Amino acid sequence: MDGWKFWWGIAAFFLGGLSTQLNGWLTYRRQRADKKADDAAATQARSDEFELQHLVEFNQLLRNAAEALHAWEQADRQFRHLRDTNSLDDDAAERRMQAHDASEAAIGAAESQVGYILVDEIRTAAHRAVDDFYALNAMIFEGVGDHGMIRLHDQTAEVHSAIGARVRGIYAGRNAI
Repeated sequence: MDGWKFWWGIAAFFLGGLSTQLNGWLTYRRQRADKKADDAAATQARSDEFELQHLVEFNQLLRNAAEALHAWEQADRQFRHLRDTNSLDDDAAERRMQAHDASEAAIGAAESQVGYILVDEIRTAAHRAVDDFYALNAMIFEGVGDHGMIRLHDQTAEVHSAIGARVRGIYAGRNAI
């Protein structure tokens, strides 16, 4: 019987070591899962912050482009009216071109941000709006009849609405579009 006590002692020693190893392994797995979840949450937070920043920035740039395009249309109308009534002043053509250049610069600034929009549907709508802004800019320059400012307003409202919905989705903590 004395031999059994010896073997029980050895077995208890090995079982204690095995339980310590098992406990360490389970703790490591739990910590690894927690770290993975923390990393995923941090990555999602950075992604949401990046997306939010660029959506808000594009929203403002689109608003600026619409205002510049409207100012360009008004300057062009005024120039054409002054020209048609033979009352052009020395700076009329320069004011017209400054408004045109400001409009192109504002549209270009908005266009430069489109690629940073992560949601495909919003990016597609933004591309469409910017393309229409450029087309309208050219139509005004060429003096083509109705410039379609109503369509511009509708398209801008569509993009602003999509951006607003996405921003609300980000703040609500879900990936709603």
